[in-house]
Amino acid sequence: MRIDGKTRRSFKKAAKKNLRQHYWTFVLMCMFAVLIGAEFVTSDNLLSARTDALGTAVSGYEQDILDTEEEVAKFAGASTFSETTRRIVSNVVEEDDQMIDSTFARTSGTLNQVIDYFTSGTIVSTISSVVLNIVGSPSVANVILLALSVTVGIAFWMFVQNVFSSVLRRVTLEGRIYKTVPYSRFLMFIRNRRWFNAALALAIHSIFVFLSLALVIPFPIIFYGLFLMPFILAENPEIKPMKAVKLSWNLMKGHKWDLFVTDVTLIGWYILGVITFGLSNFLFANPYRIAVYSEFYAHVRKEAISNDIAGSELLNDRYLYEKCDMNRLRGAYPEAASILSTPEYKLQDLKGAKKFFAEHFGVVLWNTKDEMRYEENQAGRQRIRRIKDEAEGLSYPTRLSGMPDSRKRKGLFSLHYMRHYSVLSLVLMFFIYSGFGWVWEVIYYFMLQGHFINRGVLHGPWLPIYGAGGLGILIFLFPLRKSPARHFFATMALCGAMEYFTSVILEYAFGKLWWSYDGFFLNLNGRICAEGLLVFGIAGLAFIYFLSPMIDDVVRKIDPKKLLPIAVILLTFFIFDVFYSNAHPNTGDGITDGFAGNEHVAVEQTLETAE
Repeated sequence: MRIDGKTRRSFKKAAKKNLRQHYWTFVLMCMFAVLIGAEFVTSDNLLSARTDALGTAVSGYEQDILDTEEEVAKFAGASTFSETTRRIVSNVVEEDDQMIDSTFARTSGTLNQVIDYFTSGTIVSTISSVVLNIVGSPSVANVILLALSVTVGIAFWMFVQNVFSSVLRRVTLEGRIYKTVPYSRFLMFIRNRRWFNAALALAIHSIFVFLSLALVIPFPIIFYGLFLMPFILAENPEIKPMKAVKLSWNLMKGHKWDLFVTDVTLIGWYILGVITFGLSNFLFANPYRIAVYSEFYAHVRKEAISNDIAGSELLNDRYLYEKCDMNRLRGAYPEAASILSTPEYKLQDLKGAKKFFAEHFGVVLWNTKDEMRYEENQAGRQRIRRIKDEAEGLSYPTRLSGMPDSRKRKGLFSLHYMRHYSVLSLVLMFFIYSGFGWVWEVIYYFMLQGHFINRGVLHGPWLPIYGAGGLGILIFLFPLRKSPARHFFATMALCGAMEYFTSVILEYAFGKLWWSYDGFFLNLNGRICAEGLLVFGIAGLAFIYFLSPMIDDVVRKIDPKKLLPIAVILLTFFIFDVFYSNAHPNTGDGITDGFAGNEHVAVEQTLETAE
């Protein structure tokens, strides 16, 4: 049956309602899809405009770059100029006042590389120098780089980009019926152990569409005929790849033209996206279009089931399209009401200052039996809170899905993060995080520079800003642990403030810079940048919900009498290092002299190499 204009208007009305109810979830979800290149590849106008502006600014200096190339070639005594050196020198911009506002400059950093990947396709070149430093031979490096690029590119396309398009549709479909969609739904294919199956099916879908381009005329037919495959996989992750192909084709019989007309009615949003440089796409059009397509799929699916279309029996996720009866929900979640109705366990042994620090900062002197009872109670309540919305019919009831429980990955979020940390555990975690930060930066700069650099203002194998940041997240953000979203943004703010003021204090105390984000996208006076804040936010979630509980579990299993001497020795060496470095700070090449993204330093090093 054809879809008329009235039905299409009902699709759009329902889509707007869905978007209003889950606005920020859908918007952020679609922004992430753009970032990884999974969807909406024409929606990066803002990023493209930034690249075009930067390219225009740099083009004015082409003659200066050519002159610099000739100069360096003379130093090298060569008649030709190496491609590697040409790439380095070609990034030079000699006058700071000729650069575009440095706050938005993006000549350095991982975020810049990600942006470049979607705007100019040059991400491969960003790691070429690292491979060359490791193997030494340009020809071998090229072979390794090519193989690595192809492997990583195919894996990323197959397991991330393609699969996320189906995840996006699953979240939108759940939003049609339910008030809340948990963030754990973004890991649905991993939790259901059907990631590979979905990746394979969607890869076949992409290959069919790509091959149809060679046929020209059949392309729209194949494109629209297989259009519903990501929706089908979102509903039934267990469906075999070729069955998903056939089912999409069967569902779209008689509806390809309907979907084309629906696309035509949405063309105004594409035009508005061009006029607003992609802003309207980010803030409304992208999630709105997916919501409209979700209504289209739900309509076609219902029609196929009523007409008993071949393969429609595989569309068996009933509660993705209608709410479950409350009596059945209570039977599926019997423990929810009983646990949440019991009073929350309070620590009985703590009073005064000890109780204050435990309740507001999550810190205790040591772990007692009382503390263990509290932790077990909190862990149980957290598990129930995760399914509370399901038990009350506010979100999709995973226990009633068509996926067998034996297929679901258990324990993925079972760590007890609502715990109190002992002072001994916090001290050891400070050194673990500080040591990890030091190892990470040493390896990172070794790959870039090809030699060892002892990073940080101190001389020991630790970077205190990592440890202090980790403990700051654990202690000062304790009240936000029950809300991952709020915790994420609070971590960005807290760690950003710590990094900024640490930079200011070190500069005024010693007159030197230990890091600079000049040239990084969205940096603030070179002291912090958007890339760093995003890393802090993600790392903060890992610290709170995974790493710290796992480390604390290990610490609790070891006799405190054995760990205490280790903690005292580490603190003694650390305090000595602090006092010594106050008089003799760690400085030099790669520490205070030159930073990634500093083009002048790169040219000086090139000239020295040429001599």
